[in-house]
This record gives sequence, structure tokens and C-alpha cells, in this order.
Amino acid sequence: MKRLLTMIVCSLFLVGNSFASWKSIESKLPQKLSDYLASKPEYAKTKAEMMKFRTTKIPVVGIAVHRAANEFAPENTLASMQIALDLEVDYIEMDVRQTKDGKSVILHDGNLNRTTSGRGPLKELNFNEARALSAGSWFDPFFATEKIPTLEESCILLADHNEKSRHKTYFYVDCKDINIPVLIGALSKYKLLEGSVFYVNEQQIGQIRSLAPNARMLPGLHSPQDLDRMIDTYHPYALDTNWKDLSKELIDKAHAKEVKIFSDGFGEDMNVESYQKAIKAGIDVISTNKVSVICEAVAKISK
Repeated sequence: MKRLLTMIVCSLFLVGNSFASWKSIESKLPQKLSDYLASKPEYAKTKAEMMKFRTTKIPVVGIAVHRAANEFAPENTLASMQIALDLEVDYIEMDVRQTKDGKSVILHDGNLNRTTSGRGPLKELNFNEARALSAGSWFDPFFATEKIPTLEESCILLADHNEKSRHKTYFYVDCKDINIPVLIGALSKYKLLEGSVFYVNEQQIGQIRSLAPNARMLPGLHSPQDLDRMIDTYHPYALDTNWKDLSKELIDKAHAKEVKIFSDGFGEDMNVESYQKAIKAGIDVISTNKVSVICEAVAKISK
């Protein structure tokens, strides 16, 4: 009897711990944002699929969310980054630009028109002017108070997440209009430099490596015929490859030289069949606008 009672108590303890762990996973988001997402069935579905994805051992593929979780919140905002962290993705792709007075901020377009309440080029505004704009009202009135985030705010968000969470997330930095010392300094300060990748042009590789020799370079591979030259010349961590150029042969050749392959699966390529093909070929990371498509592709392969 004593042994039976002990077993019951231990079981309840384990169940309690599992429940507490589940609750901690569910409570990463700010309450207001969590309440908003509670009205979005697609988010609950994606969250459940991602939790299942994290328990799947084969096949392995990394997930990068394009401009953060732009499916559920305005792109390149802190809200979309918070959602991406809640989904436990591997990389948050973000675009770094500078204001007129040299402040590093996160914004995809050089022009403010599409994703803010402003007009004209970002580089013509000082930071305080850019900061006064809404970066979310175009997406949903709920996000009207979202601002263009700074590089440092974004780093603080990820650093806090990585300190508290079992799954670490890093930046996929699209180096559009960057101040290299500021960028490297911020990532180093918040312990994000080692795990982040830098989508760069060939000119930026040497500039970044002069300050961060071990930074993970991710230059674009414009043609499969250029694979050997890019690897032998730049020794990148990975190559960003056009989706149409993906093949098992190309991926195997890169892997043989210890280089990873990333690719953007957008538009007509963002479907389960296309993702399955890339995963089976051995792709390392898919950048997507819809996380659930990767989850579904992996689930079907794993059956």
C-alpha cells in the first residue's frame, strides 16, 4: 500500500510539472497580445503544430520567419517578434536600416509608405520623427500603437527569451543599410552574435569579418555554377539559394564542404509539396511566411 501511494504521489507530481511546463510555454506572450491571438483560430492551430514539430526528430529542418511572424502581426515589429518567439522558431529574419541621424531600426522598405503611417524615405527622417509613426495600423487597428523598433529593442527581446527559454532563437539579419560597428556591437552585447546569420552581399563579408571574424555569413548563391567559387572564396556558414535551384545534388555538394543551404519558400513555392521536396533533399533552413506549412510538410514526411 505504501508503495502504491508513493507511485500515485510521484505520478501527480510529474503531471503537475508537465502542466506547469505547458503553462509556461503558453504564457510567453504579453496578456493583451495573447488575448488578441485567442480570437485567431489559425494561431492556435499553428502553435499546436509547432509544439508537435519540436517533438519530431526526423527530418530536421530549421525554421526562419520572414520579417518575423508577419502572418499574425505587422512585419518587423516587436509584436511579430514576440509571436515568433512564442512559436519557438529558429530564426527571425529582420531588415536593418538607419534613420537620418544614424539610429539603427528594423524596417524592410527604404520607403515608409507601405508599412507605416508615414510617407517618403526613412533616411530623410530623424529617429524621433520615425518613432512617432504607427508601424501597425495598416495591418489591424489593434496594432496601431506599434512603433518601428530599434535594433537594440529587438536584441533585448531575443536575449530575454533566450535566457528564459529552452529553445534559443537568433536573428537572420538582412543587412540592407547597416552601420556595421553598431550592428556587431549590439549583437555581441546581447550574446546573439554567435548564433545569428548575416544575409550579405559580397562586399559586406570582409567588412563584417574585420570586426567579427567568426560571424556566420550567408551570401546569396545566384547560380548553382557559382557554388564552388562562393565557398572557396568566402568560406560562408551557409548560402542563400534560389528556390528554383534547390536540388539534392547541390545541397549534398555544399554539405560536403560543411556549408549549409538556406532558401526562401515564398509565393507559389509556399506549399506542402514544395517544402517536402526541399526537406527530403536535405535543406537546412526554410524562410517562410507561414510556419504551419513547414509543420505540415514535416508531419507528412514523418508518418
